[in-house]
Formats: sequence, structure tokens, C-alpha cells
Amino acid sequence: MNANTHLSGRHSAPPPNPARAGASMDSIVVWLQDPARRLHGMIREIPGFAPLRHISLSVYDSETDMLWAFPCHCDDTAKPEITEIDMSDVPSLVLLADGEEPRIVADMAAFGDQGRYHTHGARNSDSRSCMTAPITLDGRFLGFVIFGAAIPNFFTPAAQDTLLTFTEAFGILIERAAQLSD
Repeated sequence: MNANTHLSGRHSAPPPNPARAGASMDSIVVWLQDPARRLHGMIREIPGFAPLRHISLSVYDSETDMLWAFPCHCDDTAKPEITEIDMSDVPSLVLLADGEEPRIVADMAAFGDQGRYHTHGARNSDSRSCMTAPITLDGRFLGFVIFGAAIPNFFTPAAQDTLLTFTEAFGILIERAAQLSD
């Protein structure tokens, strides 16, 4: 997919500030990790949100059609492990990116240990339920935020509304990081 093709195959003008591969993407991730961890800490302080154990960001690079995924755990200060994901390898993410609604898995135990595609950090987070929300800003797809909770059925409509507000904040952070890397 080239930079002028949307995930759905529709052509559009290239976004003015796409995340880019190589050193630029590395600098975006480095800049994002601390504010993203602080946002995770803020979310966990909201009454009823302590079970939210895992957050990871997947930043989209429109030039390579890749996601750069990394955990944003508030208690972890180590350099994040970055997983590169080719969007063409995960058709369900392409469909999710084209929409506006998050994907909710109410109880991940229903999947057993079968090959669900998640980053190493997400698989090892002991999450029982998860919400994957596409991040868009001004109609441009920027990536995903994945929320993992330690209990099943955590993502009630009220929890989803709260987390979608934080999803917008993650989008603003991604946009800011892309501007700083220019």
C-alpha cells in the first residue's frame, strides 16, 4: 500500500504529518513512552479502573503500512519492547482501522491459548478482557490503543466512554511526537 492509499484502498492525499519509518519512528516512540505511561497512571487512579493493567500503543506508519506496537505500563520505566506489525498480516486490524468503533473482547479465556495476535507484552499481561480502539485525528488513522483489564467484562459502556476520551489524548500525543520528529 502506498502513502496515498487509505487502509480501505481509497486514495487520499498523504497526511501532512505521518509517522515515518526508521530513526524518525524510533524518536516518536521514545518521546511517547513517558507521557503514555503517565496517562496509564492517571487512568488507573480513576475509581473503578484499577483492574486496567495493560495499555499498549500501536503507531501507524503510512509509508510502510506498518504498526510499531509497544507497552505503556505506568509502573515500568524500562525502554519498551517494540513489535513491528505488517498491517497486511492482520486483516482484522485493517477492518478495525477503517471503522470508528472499538473492538471489545469481554473474556479472553474464551480464546484459550490459540494464536490470537497480540504483542508479547499484551500476551503476558494476564488480561482477561481487552478493548482495542482505533486512534484517528482529523480523519487520519494514527494507530491503536489496546487496553487490557485483569477481570472479564470490564469494558462496560461507561468504561468505554471514559477510555475513548483517553484514546483521543493518545492521538494528540502521537500527533505531537510526529511534529517533534520532523
